[in-house]
Amino acid sequence: MRLMLLLCLFYAASMQAFGEVEKRWDFKVLLNGREVGSHSFVVSEEGGRRSVASSMSLDFRVLLVKHVSYQHKANEVWLDGCLTEVSSQTERSGKSSWVRAALVDTELSVTTKAGIEVFPGCVRSFAYWDPEWLRGENLLNVETGKNLAVNISRSQSTTDNITHITIATPTADIHLQYDAAGDWLSLQTKLPIAGELSYQRY
Repeated sequence: MRLMLLLCLFYAASMQAFGEVEKRWDFKVLLNGREVGSHSFVVSEEGGRRSVASSMSLDFRVLLVKHVSYQHKANEVWLDGCLTEVSSQTERSGKSSWVRAALVDTELSVTTKAGIEVFPGCVRSFAYWDPEWLRGENLLNVETGKNLAVNISRSQSTTDNITHITIATPTADIHLQYDAAGDWLSLQTKLPIAGELSYQRY
């Protein structure tokens, strides 16, 4: 037991020595207060480069009639606060979609089944895991490949130092909460017809 502990400490020290930091967020997903799935994020950082792996799984019924099954996996690579690569795969009730993106010179080339779109400048996605990167007038939806127009507002509670961020998109508002250290705590939004979707940290 002591040997295993020493090995774990050595591994952690080695990771820090090489400048690699990894952080994980695991959430249970609730729909109208009932657990319907999970969403996890793993962010690895080395220098100015971040690799983000996310996985989401949902299974529920809308109005007790329509069955919805949803599986989504995405990998993102960021450099100095901007996306350089994206790879995602989504299965929604038997229908599949995918997104591939890569930085070409100063433009992010995004490919989907529908074709190729090119977005100039620093492109960012819905980086819930870092409130400092949730900025700008557009955010890339890594499930659809669309660079959505957004309006981002933020406020801080004076009683508990919780930071509240709202991302207003063309279809819904996304409400996020972070603690005083900037660690992501929760998410709430509304799905058309289905109701209120929320994340609770495990």
